[in-house]
Amino acid sequence: MNQRHKDEPDINLFRAIEVFMAVAEMRQVTAAASALRITQSAASQHLKNLETIFGLPLIDRSTRPIALTYAGETLQRHGFRLLNLIDDLKRDMQHLGASSLPALRVGLLASIATTLTPGLYELVCKEMKVPELMLSAGLATDHFAALNDRRIDMAVTSEKLQEGPGYTFIPILEEPFYLVLPEGYTGPADDIHDIARRLSLARFGTSTPVGRRTDQHLQRCRLDLPRAIEADRTSMVMAGVITGKCFAILSPTLLIDGVAEGMRLRIEPLPFAPLKRTLHLVCRRDDLGAIPARIARESQAILKRAFDHHFPAISHQVSYHEITYPSH
Repeated sequence: MNQRHKDEPDINLFRAIEVFMAVAEMRQVTAAASALRITQSAASQHLKNLETIFGLPLIDRSTRPIALTYAGETLQRHGFRLLNLIDDLKRDMQHLGASSLPALRVGLLASIATTLTPGLYELVCKEMKVPELMLSAGLATDHFAALNDRRIDMAVTSEKLQEGPGYTFIPILEEPFYLVLPEGYTGPADDIHDIARRLSLARFGTSTPVGRRTDQHLQRCRLDLPRAIEADRTSMVMAGVITGKCFAILSPTLLIDGVAEGMRLRIEPLPFAPLKRTLHLVCRRDDLGAIPARIARESQAILKRAFDHHFPAISHQVSYHEITYPSH
């Protein structure tokens, strides 16, 4: 068996896929070859090489214009991703001359993304001189999927869904959950059964980590509360509360965006066993040095300022973890 030398790059395969993608788009070998500035015979050879590698015909040459076989359609789907990855690699390599880190990709909980974005931009792009900050908002489950797929480098998130040697967790803060009532609610706030007779629960769905956590806590407390709204975003849960017909169980980081936008609510302690959650930074890569700790510390400082401003009566009830930089 003829083996390729371990240091020899397999650039012919990439070129062959590039040629195949052009042919798949134009449905004509001659036109694709012309667009790529190669001869028709060279383009045909690349296609033949691919069919030899995969052991399957990729193009039905009996039709005009040519058509893709099932295997060809499969390669085309993968080809889009492969060529996009190569483009990303080229862009990153171009940045390496000016910076050791061409881009930092950070996932954020959707409820705090707006609050954190300006400060993280200042830290990463202005102070750390990283050319590009790439942010994505979502649920904790989205973050771990993105970390596994190497689409992000780190996330400021909630649930510790996965442990393992490939992950590092930096605790940022621990926050309690509160009873969130309509601003005009005049009934008692210390009897959950009385509240439930007057209002229905607006809640997160069990497809979300916070929804599962809340449901499990209610089950432990043996509470079966009437429910009116189930949603996967805080804004929708809070919208149910401001109708005056619902209440919710939320934490400061879940409340921050809505309160900042002017939603007027009544925030009270839970009238049953307390519930808390920890926010932390999780990162997959171990070659980012002090960067994860700097992101965690800045996120903590931004959130503390926001809590002090928007929730002065309860901000002192949030606990902040000491964040230290790794020693080398």
